[in-house]
Amino acid sequence: MNIKTSKERTKGKGSNHFPRFLPLFIFILWAGPILLAFPILWTGPIPWAGPISWALPIAWANSATAPANQILIDSDDQFQFALQTLELGEYQRAVVEFERFIHFFPDSEKVPRARYLIGTAYLEGKQYETARNVLTEVYESYSHKLLGGKALLLIGESYFAQGISEEAQFYFKRVIQEYPLPELTNPAYYRLGWSRMSSNQWLEASETFKLVEKQSPLYPSALDLAERSLKGNQLSYKSPTTAGTLAIIPGLGHAYLHRYKDGLVALLLNGLTIWAAVEAFNEDLNVLGGLLVALEVGWYAGNIYSAVNGAHKYNKKISDDFRQNLPDRFEMDYSRSRTAPLGLSFKIEF
Repeated sequence: MNIKTSKERTKGKGSNHFPRFLPLFIFILWAGPILLAFPILWTGPIPWAGPISWALPIAWANSATAPANQILIDSDDQFQFALQTLELGEYQRAVVEFERFIHFFPDSEKVPRARYLIGTAYLEGKQYETARNVLTEVYESYSHKLLGGKALLLIGESYFAQGISEEAQFYFKRVIQEYPLPELTNPAYYRLGWSRMSSNQWLEASETFKLVEKQSPLYPSALDLAERSLKGNQLSYKSPTTAGTLAIIPGLGHAYLHRYKDGLVALLLNGLTIWAAVEAFNEDLNVLGGLLVALEVGWYAGNIYSAVNGAHKYNKKISDDFRQNLPDRFEMDYSRSRTAPLGLSFKIEF
């Protein structure tokens, strides 16, 4: 009897059955994903299919389900999101979001405003040089429009924020000359007045504040500053010339500035150095005496310079303290409706 082992029987059957199974296997591989994907296309994900129903659209990259995996950006939503980040003080992120808006929607009518707000974001973030570069491009592109004037105004504001009063005044005057419109001339006059106060031009500042029109939201503050700025001429300044003259006697120049400790130090330091030099010469230590005299010349000149410089610092502090107590109502406000005009608005807070 010829008895075959189980392994031999299996081998024999495989040669007969595998060819018939092969077409069915290929059909399952081909038709299975299509059968599962059809309900997705028609009604959405299959509840009982679990992760498989979501995996298929990704696997079939060229199928009609691919757009469902894409993020759609709406121009209005993107612009409003960028504006919200600016309002929240996230200036660097606001720059990124406005640039994203410009990239995806280059033909939008809001692109000029987006470019302008990028400049304001840099300005608020104290990146003044970068802000000026952006705002200069906005001005050059839209100089024939109101937006160009607003960009020019903010260029002046960037210099004012840095304490560069002469440059700030130059740009504020340009706004007044090139854009004779109340929405630009009033804030320009207001800021020009502040710039002149920063240079201690109190009378000129007062006259400038008076040029702000009554219709402007800045008028109440400008009227108040026109009167209060005149008090800057009554501040008790110290004369640098007087301080330097008194410093001929070491310590007196500092005492004039109410810096009594510094005056005492200057008196003792110079006095002891002179005494030591005299003693050195009396003991025939001429080299040591010469060195002490040279040292004393430096101490003495430094004493006079310190007194003169101290007078300037004293006056600056007096002026700065006076200005800090004055109300500044110039403020950029970005919260506006989508249909509002481009540019700056002013928020008055009392």
